Amino acid sequence: MISFIRRSSSKTLVALSGALVALVAVGAVAASGAGGGAGTPPAKPLAEAIASSLDGQEIEGLSARVTFTNEMLESAGMVKGADPLMGGGSGRLWASNNGDVRIELQSEAGGGDVQIVARGDQLWLYHAAANTVYRTTMEPEEKSAKKGGEEEWPPSVAAVSRMLKQLGSEAVVSGAIPSNVAGKPAYSTRIEPKDQGGLIGGADVTWDASNGAPLRVAIFARGENDPTLAIETTEVSFGAVDDAVFAIQPPASAKVENMSAANEPSAADKPKQPITGLSAARAAAPFELSAPAELAGLPRSEVMLVGSGDKKSVTITYGEGLGAITVIESAASGKDQAPSLGASEQAERDGIEIPTAKVAGAEATVFGTPLGSLVSFTRDGVRYVVIGSVTEQDALTAARGL
Repeated sequence: MISFIRRSSSKTLVALSGALVALVAVGAVAASGAGGGAGTPPAKPLAEAIASSLDGQEIEGLSARVTFTNEMLESAGMVKGADPLMGGGSGRLWASNNGDVRIELQSEAGGGDVQIVARGDQLWLYHAAANTVYRTTMEPEEKSAKKGGEEEWPPSVAAVSRMLKQLGSEAVVSGAIPSNVAGKPAYSTRIEPKDQGGLIGGADVTWDASNGAPLRVAIFARGENDPTLAIETTEVSFGAVDDAVFAIQPPASAKVENMSAANEPSAADKPKQPITGLSAARAAAPFELSAPAELAGLPRSEVMLVGSGDKKSVTITYGEGLGAITVIESAASGKDQAPSLGASEQAERDGIEIPTAKVAGAEATVFGTPLGSLVSFTRDGVRYVVIGSVTEQDALTAARGL
């Protein structure tokens, strides 16, 4: 059995998210989709393939060589340069049985490396091209109420079947496809959302047949056969990982950006329950709220105010499901009033063109990718962020309706 997955799964997902822009939101391990051939495991029903893998041999950690694919910027018509995080690259991944994770990536074009380390409750990402380290403190994991805080582990075939049944109400899940990744017999499955809204076409999932270790992650845009985002092991070995692997630190000269919740209001200052509803949110917001009944042809479905003091923001959702559009409104700070010269200079050094567009007389930053789009602009002291798994044009249409 691989207790490594149970102990480190959440932290692994957080660390990979820093590198893959929420790539591992599918919740576990991912897939190559290759089927059959030498060195593949026997055919099994999906529930049995998952349960037997997780009930396999115990491992203390893993070391792997990986490749990372990111077509988000290139597909969006942006210059991606040599940055391994934004344009893809290759490198190493280490994970220990206690949940520590380290990922390093380099690009063939020599754009400097990226290091991601999750150790204890600390997560940091070092971006060599910007000589900047981004740090955050991770929230402790919530324990299950079952069996004194312990979930059933390894899960039985029946337990996995129940999970797959629940997943089946929201997605189409293929069977277990025998495959081979990094020379390891593996199983793959494809998950596709039943909701036809949004731009996400699905995710492939592959794991080692003998111990359940992740071997590849791939997320596809709707209608595309090649992944938009993927991370895949090309070599992997199992065994204890020296603690020194996770003890590295970024250069002392690096600029440090603290991304943790340290500057957020304390728990005592936060409202016990979120403020919901248009009238209540409008009355509590310290800025003039714009929340039309409809945007881009989608009806307003939810309004919620979060935060406290001068950090209050209002989230308005339009539509339902994967094709929904979310608008986040907050009081603009001084740095929101005009585009940051420093950010523009850094983007130029990184080889990235940040597209802009006019929205109600304001200059907006626009990111359109195969998986979703974001529009951000400031007007009359209010900062607006429009985001969703929609096309760039639909996001702009929504922004112009505010």
